[in-house]
Amino acid sequence: MVKKKALSEEELDQKIKELAPEWKKGVSEKGVPFIYRVHHAPAFMAGIDFVHKVAEAAEAENHHPDIIINYRRITVRYWTHTVSGVTLADVEMAQMIDPLF
Repeated sequence: MVKKKALSEEELDQKIKELAPEWKKGVSEKGVPFIYRVHHAPAFMAGIDFVHKVAEAAEAENHHPDIIINYRRITVRYWTHTVSGVTLADVEMAQMIDPLF
């Protein structure tokens, strides 16, 4: 098994620019970096449909995001728990689900 490695700040900036330019960087209350993107759905159930599509993609790749639903505002956050940071796999998943936004 390949060990995942957290990207450095510079590596993360470059990978986001290359693969997922619509995604932003954030830091959790515990100081753990993540990447995120917000989807604004036209109605609550449209947002739930969006979440379902993200969940299907995540399940197919076995790489799951944090998904926060606030009525019609859905935030998708990626980071890898085992390395307490953002890995290349996180950015690649962001790129993969980008068309859903």
